[in-house]
Amino acid sequence: MNATILQERIRAGTARVLDVRTGAEWRSGHIAGAEHLPLDALQRGEMPITDIGNAELVIVCQSGIRAAKAQLVLQSRGIEAAVLEGGMNAWSAAGLPQEQEAGGHGISLMRQVQLIVGSMNLLGVGLGLSINPWWLVIPVFTGVGLLVAGATGTCGLALLLARMPWNR
Repeated sequence: MNATILQERIRAGTARVLDVRTGAEWRSGHIAGAEHLPLDALQRGEMPITDIGNAELVIVCQSGIRAAKAQLVLQSRGIEAAVLEGGMNAWSAAGLPQEQEAGGHGISLMRQVQLIVGSMNLLGVGLGLSINPWWLVIPVFTGVGLLVAGATGTCGLALLLARMPWNR
């Protein structure tokens, strides 16, 4: 489902939104009226939505990847749900309104990954050029991690960061 159709359905009362992003991402901006349940909590079996009535359940994350995973989890429990195509990135690009929680100026999960990988690469290259070439293993390791994340759609560092206290 695209963002403008979802907005119309929310206004008509025919859609409910489940946001599966981390706490920091949620606080930085979410769809008004959305219910928040991080993907890892959903995978552990938590489910705050018991009765959606006649409304369609739509799952939202930042780009759509985690929402697709959440959709599979819900389908395994007999709950049908749609995914917002492009996630909050598409919602924002369409200029649709968002609510922001107090203290909602956290750094998104993707930006946290980018900051850590970039810092590790700079550190590894700097140490490799100035101290010992073996330090160049660090950027090789982070590069392989990025390749695996790109190939599989699953980023181990992002999964780890999502469990950190500041992202809850």
